[in-house]
Amino acid sequence: KGFVAALFFWLALGMTIMPDGPFLRPHPALWRFSFAMGVFYELLLIYILFQTPGDARKLLKYIDADLGEPIPEKDYGGNCKLYDGDDEDPWHNVKDKVDIFIVAHLAGYWCKTLIFRDWWLTTVISIMFEFLEYTLEHQLLNFSECWWDHWILDVIICNGGGTILGIYTLRYLSMKTYHWRGLYEIPTYRGKVKRFFGQFSPHGWIEFTWNPLSSFERWIAIVCLIIGFLITELNTFYLKFVLWVPPNHLLNPVRLLFILLWGAVCLRETFQLLDDPECDKLGRQSWVMLAIIVTELLICIKFGWATITKPLPPPHRSVVGARCCAASHLHGGQVLPSEA
Repeated sequence: KGFVAALFFWLALGMTIMPDGPFLRPHPALWRFSFAMGVFYELLLIYILFQTPGDARKLLKYIDADLGEPIPEKDYGGNCKLYDGDDEDPWHNVKDKVDIFIVAHLAGYWCKTLIFRDWWLTTVISIMFEFLEYTLEHQLLNFSECWWDHWILDVIICNGGGTILGIYTLRYLSMKTYHWRGLYEIPTYRGKVKRFFGQFSPHGWIEFTWNPLSSFERWIAIVCLIIGFLITELNTFYLKFVLWVPPNHLLNPVRLLFILLWGAVCLRETFQLLDDPECDKLGRQSWVMLAIIVTELLICIKFGWATITKPLPPPHRSVVGARCCAASHLHGGQVLPSEA
């Protein structure tokens, strides 16, 4: 109870004294709260980093008594027939691999497209992450999937569908007229309701035209952004594995929600640094986010050393080089201006 009270005090203090960030909607206090939570999360990660794996898992029992217990890893590979005529239900393989995470994939890439404001970068991240899953499937069974699960369900349907929804959302936001009036200045009830929901849309709109090939420094920055997002996604899976957190536990979507909020601010700060000649330093949220990514990675390395040091099986070694070349060619293409 004392820890919860201290956390409440810190978050309430952060909402009142933290400086405002680049976003104003739905309210600056939300983004100050998000930043304060980021600082707390980083401090918690540093504390966990200096524990043993067993002690770190016991700490989670203070959140939920069911945590800290070994969990089985689900293998999405196995029988990869799309249509299995030998079974009573010939589509059982497809049905077995369609779960709630399909919706999570789609919603995740819709959000990624909104915060990147560029469909090409989200597509690059989507395809490169599938290459990473292929490469690391000998470490985590969760990465072992059928070819059609990788490329049809994940890349085309879920990630691609979320990206397309994001493109249309960006187009709507870019064409929308932003004219704000106070709620009590609007005479009609319908106008008041519309203004209330409008509070959750951006205060204004700026297109992100990343143009990585315009300069070497800009290209390096975009590569670092992509690497950072890929490491963040890998951290999601490895943290669940080393800390024994079930995939459907509430902690996972809560963490991803804050990662989304922090990532949105980081991308806005990074774009301003790259595009605004008067901006000469990276924003504070970006530095906190970078610290979070690195600390999570260190926890995964320390607690899962036996897993991450598993060598590649001999048949896979010759394939990894080809995948890396394909990924580098994919990113080497010209990034088109944002569809927004």
